[in-house]
Amino acid sequence: MTYGLISDIHANLEALEAVLTELRGVDVFLCMGDIVGYGADPGPCLERVRALPRLICVAGNHDLAAVDKYDLHWFNPFARAAIQWTAQQLSSEQKSYLGDLPPIAHADGAVIVHGSLPDEMDYITAPDEARLCFDAMPGDLAFIGHTHVTEYYRTRRGSRFPEQVALWSGGAIELKDGIRYIVNAGAVGQPRDGNPAASFGVWRVEARVIEIKRVAYDIEGAQAKMKAAGLPEYLIERLAIGR
Repeated sequence: MTYGLISDIHANLEALEAVLTELRGVDVFLCMGDIVGYGADPGPCLERVRALPRLICVAGNHDLAAVDKYDLHWFNPFARAAIQWTAQQLSSEQKSYLGDLPPIAHADGAVIVHGSLPDEMDYITAPDEARLCFDAMPGDLAFIGHTHVTEYYRTRRGSRFPEQVALWSGGAIELKDGIRYIVNAGAVGQPRDGNPAASFGVWRVEARVIEIKRVAYDIEGAQAKMKAAGLPEYLIERLAIGR
């Protein structure tokens, strides 16, 4: 079984199409949330994801905010402006789909969540935060998103001291017996690890390997659409620097 790992698409259709081209042939797609928000193509990105042949998807905070199920006071002014614009672009049926996405899902022994456990919208940015998630995990593997940073955490069973490993340029994670993992495959549509290329992953279950990959996409095209939509300049500029 081969899973394609995607997260934080954020309505960036150019990035999404580039990633899906690279993921042709995978058996199932795992999406760790935030299909919409920030970018200029919320509807087309949502429909593209929904059309994937086999999909397991959880809700992100921007997905829920677009349908009035997440408090906008948690958002900075730029994100708030983008999500308010996004809500106007989605049909009632599309909003219903986003609102019905589960907070947690499972696949082949792995847990899928947008942010962390036990609170699905918490951030994992450091080993202390990862430890809380490890304590709440039912198994040895979790896939997350939310931070837009490509990295993973690992710890031996019973240990209280996780290790944080950056993968900003991609790389392979070999899953070993006795080790637990939290894997963030990074953001498709708005990376924030200093690498502007779209980030995604492939999990080969039988081989016990997760490979994180990066792919270039038409950033200028995505920026032009955002500018035409009147979205905040800050959100437009950050695409080119991966921050």
